[in-house]
Amino acid sequence: MNREYAEGYLKGYEEGMREALEELIAMTCRKSYTSTEIQILAKNQRISIPKKKALKKGQLELALGSSLDAKEEQPAESNQDAAPGKTLLIKGEGNQQAMADFRDLVRAGWDGLCISRTCPKDVKQFVGKDCTVLWLTKADPMAGDQDRDEYLLPTETAKMQTVIRNFLSKNKGKPSVILLDGMTYIITNTDFRSFLKIAQKLKDDVNQARSLLLLPYEPKNLPESEVNLLINEMS
Repeated sequence: MNREYAEGYLKGYEEGMREALEELIAMTCRKSYTSTEIQILAKNQRISIPKKKALKKGQLELALGSSLDAKEEQPAESNQDAAPGKTLLIKGEGNQQAMADFRDLVRAGWDGLCISRTCPKDVKQFVGKDCTVLWLTKADPMAGDQDRDEYLLPTETAKMQTVIRNFLSKNKGKPSVILLDGMTYIITNTDFRSFLKIAQKLKDDVNQARSLLLLPYEPKNLPESEVNLLINEMS
């Protein structure tokens, strides 16, 4: 793959998403959607375009072996570059956007590791592709139908770090993505400083392995000082 091809593909990818959105809007106008529902649908889809483009850019950069930033402007609605070796803080209530980004990358061929408050069965059904999932929960492994190895207590930070380290070692130099979803759950069962130390180490490990870390967070669940520290350390 050469640079010109990658840049042309990236531009066409963005244009294609916009055209697909306009077609979707036109289709919904022929159904029983209200004008308000259509406006909300359009707004949500348009907001997601820069992030999806950034994720696709990261995939192309990994295949190309170099950055496209020299000639590519940053998306207007996004100040973060979702590229190999990066940590992407995803602000928002719930994990919907982060999970959708994770799904898109896994479906595009990236190896994925998801550590989440959502049970593995539901994550894998949503992603639709094979990926590794650890369920952050205090549920009894013997009482469910999940594989015992898929359970992870929020206090088992050593086990979590071991799983992540093995995943990165296995996929070093290959397209891979980690979704660490459950920040608030881990913090409330340990403390913020303990989580931050884990996140700092994970950020460095991801950078060295040329992987990508998706880290969703909800500012309202943390004091402002901790939010600022998280952003400063992880951005």
